[in-house]
Amino acid sequence: MERGDLDGAAAAFEKVLAAAPGHPVATMGLAQVDLIRRVNSYDQAKARQDAEDHPDDPEAQGRVADIDVATGRVEAGFERLLDTVRRTSGEERNQARLHLLQLFEAFPPRDQRVSKARATLSSLLF
Repeated sequence: MERGDLDGAAAAFEKVLAAAPGHPVATMGLAQVDLIRRVNSYDQAKARQDAEDHPDDPEAQGRVADIDVATGRVEAGFERLLDTVRRTSGEERNQARLHLLQLFEAFPPRDQRVSKARATLSSLLF
């Protein structure tokens, strides 16, 4: 990943996961590769405009959450999806929830930002 070889990094993480399913470092690394790939595919200005124009669209909000997390604005990215969970219901709510869970995988399980966002998500759902 550090050399910019996302395909090589993904293959290495997948190999570790095949031998040791759920391996925490490989799971986190693969989630980071997936995040970088997604963000690289976005037109960031368009993604932000789409999110502004469609506040209840979990896909639009998810793209900006990805951008925020990838650029170090982790809490803002998590909060964007938590707000989408608050505002939506049904399938839209579930999409936002699943996207947030996907982002959590890019961090160590005990990361304070993840713990805080998980607690908020739990309170919103239950």
